[in-house]
Amino acid sequence: MTRPWKIAIVGFGKIACEQHRPAIADSPDFQLAAIISSSAHAVDVPVFRTLEDAFASGLALDAVALCTPPQVRQEVCDLATARGLAVLLEKPPAATVAQAQALAAMGSSRGVTVFAGWHSRFAPFVEEARTWCAAHDGLHGRIEWHEDHLKWHPGQAWLWQLGGLGVLDPGINSLSILTVIRPGAWHLSGAAFEQPENADTPRAARFSLGRNGDHVDVSFRFAENTSETWSIQLRAENGDVLHLADGGAALSLNGGAFRRKANAEYAGVYRRFAELMRSGQCDVDTAALCLTEEAFRTAEITLVEPVTI
Repeated sequence: MTRPWKIAIVGFGKIACEQHRPAIADSPDFQLAAIISSSAHAVDVPVFRTLEDAFASGLALDAVALCTPPQVRQEVCDLATARGLAVLLEKPPAATVAQAQALAAMGSSRGVTVFAGWHSRFAPFVEEARTWCAAHDGLHGRIEWHEDHLKWHPGQAWLWQLGGLGVLDPGINSLSILTVIRPGAWHLSGAAFEQPENADTPRAARFSLGRNGDHVDVSFRFAENTSETWSIQLRAENGDVLHLADGGAALSLNGGAFRRKANAEYAGVYRRFAELMRSGQCDVDTAALCLTEEAFRTAEITLVEPVTI
């Protein structure tokens, strides 16, 4: 394949429009060739309602970025990999661990790249946090991931349906960070959900995570019209403290002033995607999705007032 590789975005919601499209535009490895969407408008590339329509047009493609709801990824990934296209999966890569593993198997069996693009792992201070964690024992801390779903998921009913994850859709970003800065067999306990009466997924979730002497308490919450926080705080047994804030775009050590960097997560996602395509490899990590699935399997559910969808 000759670079830049021609890529289509499948599903054109807020994240695809505001993150994937500009990241592709700035990438030396990819060129946006089409958008697959029933509602995209005011774009300067061809728009098709389905991937089959794009194929029927004769459009040449090398890859697709799947930004659809996770519930429908399997069929689209099957169509793409059968045509020899590399596939980038927006997080979460699928609705379940088994489905994510099936998508990875499609790529491996057909000799094409399938990549679960956990974008938060490419936040500016995640690598430094991983180095810090590797040098410390006995970590205890807290994750708080509180955001306004009306701001980030406007009109997205799939979020509240089975497989949509609810508040764990943004919350899984923190788990993707934790499982890469502190890899290993994390175990989940004490899960409790607040679930709207008209939804299949929670608006708030609490649980605890543990591994080999580490312990982290987790709080996810949709909070309309209030301050938002995306924070991971860890204290080591020697007293050293790490605080990742703004989803990994800010870092404080031992209570010092925060260092901040501009966030370019999706540029990192596309750099990694290109590396995998050049080497012909797949990368579908399911550590964060395993924890999310365990939370859904074990949570005690409290029904609360209906949510506006």
